[in-house]
Amino acid sequence: MKISRTSAQGLKQEFNVVVPSSDMDTRIHERLTVIGKKVKMAGFRPGMIPTTILKQRYGPDATQDAVEAVIRTAVSQISKENNLRQAAQPKVSIEAFDEGKDLEVKIEFEVLPTIELKGFDKIKLEKLVVDIPAVEVTKKIDEIVTNHKKFQPLAKARAAKDDDLIHLDVQATVDGKAFKGFDKHMHVIVGSEEKLLSGALEAAVKGVKAGDSLEVTEKFSEDFGNKAVAGKDLKLELTVTKIEEPAKVELNDELAKEFGCESVDDFKKRVQEALEREYTNLSRMRLKRHLLDALNSDYSFDLPEAMVENEFNAIWSRLRQELEEARRNGTLEEDDNRSEDELKKEYREISERRVRLGLIISEVAREKKIKVEDVEIRQAIFQEAMRYPNQTKEVFAFFQKNPQAVEQIAAPILEDKVVDFILTEVKLAEKKVSPEQLIEAIRGVVPGFEAEDETTEKAP
Repeated sequence: MKISRTSAQGLKQEFNVVVPSSDMDTRIHERLTVIGKKVKMAGFRPGMIPTTILKQRYGPDATQDAVEAVIRTAVSQISKENNLRQAAQPKVSIEAFDEGKDLEVKIEFEVLPTIELKGFDKIKLEKLVVDIPAVEVTKKIDEIVTNHKKFQPLAKARAAKDDDLIHLDVQATVDGKAFKGFDKHMHVIVGSEEKLLSGALEAAVKGVKAGDSLEVTEKFSEDFGNKAVAGKDLKLELTVTKIEEPAKVELNDELAKEFGCESVDDFKKRVQEALEREYTNLSRMRLKRHLLDALNSDYSFDLPEAMVENEFNAIWSRLRQELEEARRNGTLEEDDNRSEDELKKEYREISERRVRLGLIISEVAREKKIKVEDVEIRQAIFQEAMRYPNQTKEVFAFFQKNPQAVEQIAAPILEDKVVDFILTEVKLAEKKVSPEQLIEAIRGVVPGFEAEDETTEKAP
């Protein structure tokens, strides 16, 4: 096997591999011998089938196996001898090959860039520390208590009004046939923002009395999960069995125990701690974003085209689905209602940023020997499984069978560990802020907190 480098431009290196015809004949013959020992053919004992007959029937398979084996060997040898850190699977093309002639293969590698890490002590960042006032804690406690609804029988028979709890017996049909996917007994809160389907039920129960019967027609959306009923009408025949009104909820030790707390004081303490965790997490997300912005600006190097293309294709596929759904639902944002070329340009830049930062993170982890421990991966998989309490075994089995899924769940853990390391090296100044100031500071920075429209009039 003769290997020669034919090109080296940027991150791409091209090699030419030539295997003499005599070597290929030997490899093919060896493969046919292996096949001959396994196959059964009428008139011949195992291992005694003439090579000419094997070649007639299994020649193409043996040739393909031999060529693939040569390519695997060549890729491994080239990568090892040239110390190549591959960014993606190499591209292989057979330039020439025929019976009795040399095999000539072109192998194109795309390698990871060499990244010279800079000192992180020149990066200046500001960490926002939230000082939570007592009034904020009280406000949160009141919100939790208010949302913890309890109901009691009506003091006096009357028609249902907003916030009442209506108990119903239900007969559900689709196309005149009983719909088994519906409970026979249910309850609904009058005026609730949580809608069953189209909201017709919540509107219909306002003003009903115990013992009333009514019919309501809900409509399944066109993209409803059960395709058999998607887009169809759901007819509900309802009987009001009971009406309850909201009961006054007071914060006491009994209520605190419903939240898993020992007492009111313990409940207040946990609310305080929960708020602190929430604001600390938001502050860290802002700090991390600013750190990544700084790293993205500080480093400039060639990016592997294959990695950028793979990242872009993944983002673009998700985006197209989201845009199509938004158009169907009439919720398309003005900023997203742009030409495909404009959107592609923006998201290709996002893809390049992600690849660049991913390579920087990986290089820091490699140089500083930062790793994700097995216990951290197991914990992450366990947390993922807890999101699907009825399918935990299936989730664990999925990760056991899919190493790539394990890599995907480990990636954000490694990223956070590297970010934590870098933050110990940068110049970090702390600034105390109020909760309102923090929320304002993360707008347009942290996902879920969009920047306010400058044209919107603000309250005085």
